[in-house]
Amino acid sequence: MPTDPRLTRLDENRVRVNNPHGIGATLFANKEVPVESGAVTELIEMLALQNTARQFAKAAPGSFDHDPEILRVAVTPDFHKARGIPVGTVLATRGYMVPQAIGNDINCGMRLHTTTLRPDDVTARIDDLETAFRHIFFEGGRDIPMTRGQRHAMFTGGLEKMLSETRRVGEGLWPLVRELGVADQLDRVERRGSLPAGRVFGLSDFMGEEGRLSRDGQIGSIGGGNHFVEIQRVEKVLDGTVAHAWGLKSGTVTVMVHTGSVGIGHLCGGHYRDVVRKLHPQQLKHPDNGIFILPEGDRHRAHAESFWDALHNAANFAYANRMFLAVMAAAGMRQVFGDHVGYDLVYDAPHNFMWKEQIDGEEAILHRKGATPARGFDAMAGTPFAYHGEPVLVPGSMGASSFVMVGQGNNESMASASHGAGRMLSRGESMRGFDDEFRKFMEQFRVVTPTDLRRADVRQRPDILNKKLEQIKQEAPFAYKGIGPVVNTLTEAGIARPVVELVPLMTIKG
Repeated sequence: MPTDPRLTRLDENRVRVNNPHGIGATLFANKEVPVESGAVTELIEMLALQNTARQFAKAAPGSFDHDPEILRVAVTPDFHKARGIPVGTVLATRGYMVPQAIGNDINCGMRLHTTTLRPDDVTARIDDLETAFRHIFFEGGRDIPMTRGQRHAMFTGGLEKMLSETRRVGEGLWPLVRELGVADQLDRVERRGSLPAGRVFGLSDFMGEEGRLSRDGQIGSIGGGNHFVEIQRVEKVLDGTVAHAWGLKSGTVTVMVHTGSVGIGHLCGGHYRDVVRKLHPQQLKHPDNGIFILPEGDRHRAHAESFWDALHNAANFAYANRMFLAVMAAAGMRQVFGDHVGYDLVYDAPHNFMWKEQIDGEEAILHRKGATPARGFDAMAGTPFAYHGEPVLVPGSMGASSFVMVGQGNNESMASASHGAGRMLSRGESMRGFDDEFRKFMEQFRVVTPTDLRRADVRQRPDILNKKLEQIKQEAPFAYKGIGPVVNTLTEAGIARPVVELVPLMTIKG
């Protein structure tokens, strides 16, 4: 890690981020983790939120129930520059929310299933699997019919309410949803995938007509960027006791899903980005960092309550989206291997969301942007993880190893861990050069995309082929940090302990 005068190394795995606001900010990164200077600058500029909140309180009395404050900041090893607030930032505030700390991809997160397949099964039928997956994910095969009432239940009550409304639906994927016992595994979803919302925000047209089944283009969609559905195998068991408890045996084939609220989150996030800008006191100039806040006090109570409803609408959709993507993967496997394929959920958790939690003895708004919860066993009481701790899913870059870890409830990190390896190159930078590395990667690894790269007619259309290859190249391994130093930092800092290493067999990309 290069020397940056704004960073002071505290020990082998912790770095203090010096800032003029006097805010405690700890970056978890060992000496092997690259830290970009631009991300440090962005983080320090973000901390000017402290001044924004204090000026807001003076200019608009009654806006806050408590003195507004940034209580603490932690930064995970996959830290990298984003748009105003770096990915990997964990931000605890008192008295206000920061919608931009979540952005549009509300409740982006990870879901992991085990299967009864073996790696040799997958490699022997990989062409058949690619054909089945392409049809289900990209060629009209997802088939998820829903009524207006079901969508309303999903938005206002999440998985619990949606699944209770779908017992009589016999079309599309619903019989498989019931056969796989999705409703019986909700205790393996963070907050059971069910967040209360008093109303549905701005989605009336999307929900469809009353009493009629309809299909939409959002539910069951992977999205773009680094989102994926990946077929993997358990390569190494690193903690036998926990791995056994979670059904992760050596050679087990797993399915990992990484996505969020796609277009629904974009609607909600975009709306509240505009709302907080309008709430900013007119006598104050706009913040230099372009980040606005949403107070929770009496003066703006209605806006705050509406924000939580919209946030929960989008988050509930994201939980359902990941669930359906996992069921779609199961459908593809059963199409190829038969109905005997077993399928169990390990865990589903967000890494782009807000929680109300106790921080340093007081209630705070905990924002995790590209950081996953990593709570210890005591915080997981009443769940299947009460004896070990929370599962922490840390994917590598496409084609690289991923890790399942177990949370240790580290107080300094606010029980938060990396959500992946973290970008080292921007998408634009990854497009320049690296041609040999990318060619070898594509020769060795199977990527399923909407465009069938195996077809002769596609290979005769360089305009189509090159455009799709450019999109894949932006997410290739050389664009990301190595997963090893990230996992080592999490382990040695006492944030999470490795349970198993997963290696990819094929990836499905939107």
